Amino acid sequence: MRFFILVFVFLSLASCKKYAFVKGGHFIDGVDAYFNPTQHLNIWVYMDYLAYDGNRGLRMDSLYPKDREIFKLIGLRGRRAQVFFTAKPMNSLNYHLAVLKHKRRKFKTHGYQQFKERNSFYLYKDIEHDFLVIRHVLIPYGKNEHISMVYYIDKDKHTFDPFKRLNYLAEINARELQKATPFRNFWQVSDCPEEKIVPASIKIWRHAYKKREIIYLKMFTLYDDHRGISFVKLLTKDDPDSLPLALCPNSYAIEYRDADHKLLAVDTLHVAE
Repeated sequence: MRFFILVFVFLSLASCKKYAFVKGGHFIDGVDAYFNPTQHLNIWVYMDYLAYDGNRGLRMDSLYPKDREIFKLIGLRGRRAQVFFTAKPMNSLNYHLAVLKHKRRKFKTHGYQQFKERNSFYLYKDIEHDFLVIRHVLIPYGKNEHISMVYYIDKDKHTFDPFKRLNYLAEINARELQKATPFRNFWQVSDCPEEKIVPASIKIWRHAYKKREIIYLKMFTLYDDHRGISFVKLLTKDDPDSLPLALCPNSYAIEYRDADHKLLAVDTLHVAE
């Protein structure tokens, strides 16, 4: 009898396995992307996804209260998936979005619908549970790899076309992940016409590395009364001393930060026309 009790306890614990978070992830406020060089992929989000502040934001090491229940409901228990991140954006829509990596190659897709565009596709299924509306998006990529995007929101906030923001993220992530090279370790936006962009370069401040495996280079365009983030790169010791860029003519502020976002050094750059 004791043997059967021990087996039951073991099986119960196995079925309740905690959700592990994928290691090697990086998220930088103001940048609409999550980077994971270890997994060799990016996941695109919105600009209003900020670091967790105790109430809202993007978590890379702990779940929101409802996450575990929702994940199990759609068939993603802890033994089947790891979590990249789970987020509650800063806007008033008050929805949740979590992205997970499948640990097993097979997932039952009965009842799922397919969205397909020219160069990409994904599967999705809608569920209602406990006054929540849930959409599970399944994106295949690589050699039989999958990620899940799990969106949920209260029914009373589920207004006309409520999946519009999720659908955009699902489309762009499917398109990018299903490319031959789904990862890049930098992010950039420009605020001038392409014909005005000119070549430039930054001399990397090597002292920022010390014993750090990775640091963040953040560049801000300087305007009359504010500044806006325009370039980010994950730097390692393998990067060259000089970083070639293509930039709009302007003045820029440069920050070097560690993986905990601590400021290490600052610099400036002026790009003439």
